[in-house]
Amino acid sequence: MKVFGKLFLAAFCLQSLATFGFSAGIKKVSAKEGIVVVEAEAQMFSDGYKVSSINLLYRKKLDPSSVSVDDYEVVGMTVKSVSVDGKNVKLTMDTDNRWYPERDDVAPFDADRQFSRYVNVTQNGEVSAVGGGTVYTGPATVTSKKIAEPKIVKEFMEKSYRDDETGAEIHYSVYMPLYYTEGWNYPAIIFIPDSRANTNISKCTILQGEGAAVWATASEQEKQKSIIVAIQYPKYTEDKYGPLVKPDGSWTTALGVVYRAIRTELSSLRVDRSRIYAVGQGEGAVANFQIGQKYPEFYAAQLAISPMYEIKAPSALENEKLWILTSSNDSQSCDAMDKAVSFWKDDGIRIDRGSWNVDYSEQAFATAAKDMAGKKGRVKYTVVEGGCREYVWCIAPRIEVIRDWLMAQ
Repeated sequence: MKVFGKLFLAAFCLQSLATFGFSAGIKKVSAKEGIVVVEAEAQMFSDGYKVSSINLLYRKKLDPSSVSVDDYEVVGMTVKSVSVDGKNVKLTMDTDNRWYPERDDVAPFDADRQFSRYVNVTQNGEVSAVGGGTVYTGPATVTSKKIAEPKIVKEFMEKSYRDDETGAEIHYSVYMPLYYTEGWNYPAIIFIPDSRANTNISKCTILQGEGAAVWATASEQEKQKSIIVAIQYPKYTEDKYGPLVKPDGSWTTALGVVYRAIRTELSSLRVDRSRIYAVGQGEGAVANFQIGQKYPEFYAAQLAISPMYEIKAPSALENEKLWILTSSNDSQSCDAMDKAVSFWKDDGIRIDRGSWNVDYSEQAFATAAKDMAGKKGRVKYTVVEGGCREYVWCIAPRIEVIRDWLMAQ
């Protein structure tokens, strides 16, 4: 009876283990308990700041054959590949340009999702430790404590300005050149982004794309050290004081605040007043146009990427050098710029016009830009055939010839 009792007890225990999801020699543990560290890393791309990889550290070394892309899910992102190195699992994310013409999954820009300060990773499948003794099971969700930002983003200082005239507050980010010295006057680049950067998210203007960050790269600063001021018109200020620009071209309260903020910041720095350059995209391009109209001697030259609205009294800009780029598929911008260019031409201003294809290689864009830059017109107007407004934002700042042209004016 004693032997029978022991056998019965052993059988009961095995049955109990099976009931709770165990089999002989294998221990199943929730992935939430098995993952001890979650680290995410972001990089800057032509279409903005994106999480590029996520590293998961497990308690035990994993069997690479048990791990696949399908085992993991990240909210708002796509896992492109997975690799295993001992206890570490690296998830490489899809960072392809979301505005590329051939992509069929283009989604509206969502700053809150794109610029979140943490990520949630769900392990749905089962992954095994080396030797098969432990299996980490899903579904289980773990959260990164933070996202490691690109170095270039950290190099921009966050600042704010409260306007004495209106009480309105705006934010902006400033990049100062390495080895900045009081004995030298530096050119300044003023960047104003599209209205979708009008959020309360810190440094959204820097994160939305490369419109500001590209000028702070080591290669660009090596050619020409410059100060960069990137304006951010926060949502709470917009709600109280109205839009930065209006379709009718009238001067707004917000434009006055932005202009005074720029002047105040530059007055505290060693700036070459004859070399203040404007870079704008969408609403930001229109804002720079209007500042240039009201204060004709302020900007030396402008790079305007897909301006949204018609320029009122465009002759006020005739003493500035302009390079305008837009997409043939962006009827709002194209129609507005066609009218402005026609006005300038009738007024005797020399216009250089160019038509580029959205599918040009990097070298083809460089060649076309070099040809355009070599012409003598005060206004350069380039229409990119195909693509969308946002993709032109990605193309324009990346063309070195255009950046060189602006800094040479």
